[in-house]
Amino acid sequence: MFSPPRNFTRRSEFIICGLIFQLLGFASAQNFTIRVAEVEPLNLIGMMPSVGWLGLGEGLKGGFAYGIGVSSLYDSNFLLDENATEDEWAFNFLPQIGYSTDPEGGAPLALSADYSPNYRTYLNHSNLNGFDQSGGVLMKVEGAKTKITAYARYSEAAGTDRLAGQFVNASVLNAGLQGIYQVAPKTSLSGSLAAAVSDYGSGAVVGSEIYTAQVGGFWAATERLRFGPSIRYSVAQSDNTGNRDAWALSMQAQYQVGERIGVSGSLGVESANSSRDTGSDTVQITGDLTANYTISELWAWRNSVRYATVPAPTEVNYVVNNLMISTELNRRLLKATAGIGVELNVSDYVQVGTVTETPEREDNFGAFLAYQRTIFTERLALDSRIRYTVNQGNSDWNQFQVTVGLNLQF
Repeated sequence: MFSPPRNFTRRSEFIICGLIFQLLGFASAQNFTIRVAEVEPLNLIGMMPSVGWLGLGEGLKGGFAYGIGVSSLYDSNFLLDENATEDEWAFNFLPQIGYSTDPEGGAPLALSADYSPNYRTYLNHSNLNGFDQSGGVLMKVEGAKTKITAYARYSEAAGTDRLAGQFVNASVLNAGLQGIYQVAPKTSLSGSLAAAVSDYGSGAVVGSEIYTAQVGGFWAATERLRFGPSIRYSVAQSDNTGNRDAWALSMQAQYQVGERIGVSGSLGVESANSSRDTGSDTVQITGDLTANYTISELWAWRNSVRYATVPAPTEVNYVVNNLMISTELNRRLLKATAGIGVELNVSDYVQVGTVTETPEREDNFGAFLAYQRTIFTERLALDSRIRYTVNQGNSDWNQFQVTVGLNLQF
């Protein structure tokens, strides 16, 4: 995720982060299916600025921030077809509004919310023109030993999903509750409940529901290192796959060196059972890893590894095990940030019932260049991105995308 230059105000952060959220929606159009597995979805919640807010007066603490964005996207292979590629220009109009009860930060109770509608048009496929929207709310409560976070986000987006193999109008609802309790100076307990529901607005592409409960603990071995066990139970439901119940036992760890180095991750074993599978339980490795390294005031390096299992959107009696590996290097400039990154998605189809033929594994590799900056004043921001993607598996295709957007705050 992009980090603004240090001379940006948090007002500018809202402009650029809001625009990046929309632009990343274009870039991740290939991966709608995987987004339902994101326990903490990418969003703007809690990232509200502290400078230049429109205050509500002495009677009500808090403030609003407003923005208008426009963006265009060129896609060399709009429908992800390996034989008959069709290019496309997409244009988007993106109003934005955000609110926070605690724009200065530090309050024991804080509520943040944001909303952004999006009207999209296509030059060559005008029949696919439509209206999308995204919005969310976050509440944080912090006490001496307790921190509770509740969130909900609903997002709509359109594009060609690589696993569905067709253009879809997708929606994802994420909601969750998380709590941390400090038992002792070196020991803390945590628990969370999360729900994710996806829908594709098409009878040929089936959405899913995933519900997750997790409890765990941390012990601070040193000032920098914390680790402890975690138990997770999840239920995935889909008309394509029936119900899939899974238990996972993992060891989680966090390593932090000031504000420069942060590493967190988990590794464990998951046992899953499907309502349509008459065989024994499936046992597999599960885990995730996030590593951020602020090399200097000008350079930042971010890495992540995530493993997720979701019901297949079009294949009956299959789930998809998706391994995502990404790395991104950002360079701060005087009034801008430039970045380069790569992402690899390996998607395996796993049988959970009676089938006739197993789809091939999908190997999806993408590389991108990004550039963000303010123009003229801190109220106007530019975001641009170039991305090249290659896919091998059920369908072999490549794609070239160029995205340019402007966002104005007023």
